[in-house]
Amino acid sequence: MDDGELMGIRIETSFVFDGRGRMLRCNEPDETPAPRLLLARTRDGDLYRFGHTLPDALAQRLGEVLARELPAGDVRAPPAGLALLRELLASYAPIADEGGGPAYHFPNELALPREVRPITAADAPLVRETFPWVTLAGWQPCFAVVRDGAAVSVCFSARMGARAAEAGVNTLPEFRGRGYAAAVTAAWGAAIRARGLIPLYSTSWDNLASQGVARRVGLQMFGADMHWT
Repeated sequence: MDDGELMGIRIETSFVFDGRGRMLRCNEPDETPAPRLLLARTRDGDLYRFGHTLPDALAQRLGEVLARELPAGDVRAPPAGLALLRELLASYAPIADEGGGPAYHFPNELALPREVRPITAADAPLVRETFPWVTLAGWQPCFAVVRDGAAVSVCFSARMGARAAEAGVNTLPEFRGRGYAAAVTAAWGAAIRARGLIPLYSTSWDNLASQGVARRVGLQMFGADMHWT
């Protein structure tokens, strides 16, 4: 599939939608509210989705602005109509948050390091002290590097959809820089692919460490998004 199709799958994996195709919330256990506007850029064209709280007239106006955007030669580039998009969103309510970052897919071949182990509900004691917020029942598959009886780096299914899953990764500060995050991410990606799903990974532009993990695993960027809340 091309990058545009893949981005469409990522969007449907990332959010829960209402009957109109509006974003209700993020597809995560904590049910984080969805942004008011999501713009996803790929070399094959842009995709955009609106939050369910936007008035119809405003969504129509935003759509008109976005429809004039040309395909991005550089997916990192902001849209030409950025100033107008911000102005329209602020006319309804102040913009509380604006962000974005790259989205990646996994290579066909993944090196599986030996020090990584799967973590199931039966292994809850391994993450209880170091990652107490990890919901093992809802975030399977999950993989970890374990040291002295405790998980020090984990990769889990932060968002699970019908066709794809997106990774969530965390490493204790004192264990960073050792390649553990890349190791658990590679193991997770292989497990998701074995389930017949597409493994995905995304991060923010200011999270250089997370982008470094993507490089070490050999992930390939297929687009980027911007969102406004």
